[in-house]
Amino acid sequence: MDLKKEVQFIKGVGPSRVKLLNKLGINTLEDLITYYPRNYEDRSKPKMIAELQNGEEALISAFPVRTHESNSNSRKFDFM
Repeated sequence: MDLKKEVQFIKGVGPSRVKLLNKLGINTLEDLITYYPRNYEDRSKPKMIAELQNGEEALISAFPVRTHESNSNSRKFDFM
């Protein structure tokens, strides 16, 4: 496998995708497989609400306790 192969010659990559990849500085297969996004959200470790700091972004897990019908077709959820 040639890592210096340009992305335009990779199967499934069309002209519009090539333009998008090139804007990210991805020109070769090597660039593509070594590209890491600038922002990464770790969603593997949810936190309890009580553990959060003010302004912190985090993944929480929540379950509806009960639902009640309203006049509309949508349901409203009550959380503990």
